[in-house]
Amino acid sequence: MKCLTQGREAKSIRLSVKNNRDIILHSLMCSIGGFLGGYAVLCRGNLGSAQTINMVDIVLCIVGRNRDELLFRITGLFLYIMGIELVAFFSKKAKINLQRYSIYVDMAGFLVLAMIPEQANTVAGILPVFFMLSTQWSVFHGVRGYNSATVFSTNNLRQMVLALNEYAFGRDRKQLNNVLYYVNTLFWFHINVAISYFAVKSFGIYASLFGFIYAVPALAITFIRDEKAQAGMPLDLLKEKTLCFHKN
Repeated sequence: MKCLTQGREAKSIRLSVKNNRDIILHSLMCSIGGFLGGYAVLCRGNLGSAQTINMVDIVLCIVGRNRDELLFRITGLFLYIMGIELVAFFSKKAKINLQRYSIYVDMAGFLVLAMIPEQANTVAGILPVFFMLSTQWSVFHGVRGYNSATVFSTNNLRQMVLALNEYAFGRDRKQLNNVLYYVNTLFWFHINVAISYFAVKSFGIYASLFGFIYAVPALAITFIRDEKAQAGMPLDLLKEKTLCFHKN
């Protein structure tokens, strides 16, 4: 009887994971966003998740403040734009899995970050982060109809507060679900900011390699999703796709 109960519990857990793969993947990418955000601030004193601060500093460099950093900051802006442009290009011109592409970019970035000397210019030290997180933002920006970035928190906080107000005033169950979604997003982002502190404290710049802890299962989920899609594909269509693949 005990074995039967355990079997049912295991089956229930597997079913829950299967039905919430998109949320799990979203949470893993939020973890990467939070970890890299904390890593960039702790190791280099700069946040590479967005461009507002960098673009303000570009203007300040032009008018006379720390002109030595101007080239690095313009390069950072260029890399951020290129991350967005490449995702847009691949989505129109290439048949690749964009989620998988973004995760591969993150994995490559973890390695590059660990190779940049600790004494390097602080902006040069986060140049890979600009490209990594602009790519991630362009690909992972919410699931199930939610507009939700995985690389910074401002809009997620705003959406959570608005949904909380709507639920408090109208007791709409849908708004409570919205609150829980954004709480989950903010939780995984910021708990990994905290984790980045201990990782950087112990391993310095090499802490970037801890990002693989999140990237590997995230990548695995993208393959599982593809297998599920193929399993549900009509046999004739599957044969046609296989034939096209061999011809190419």
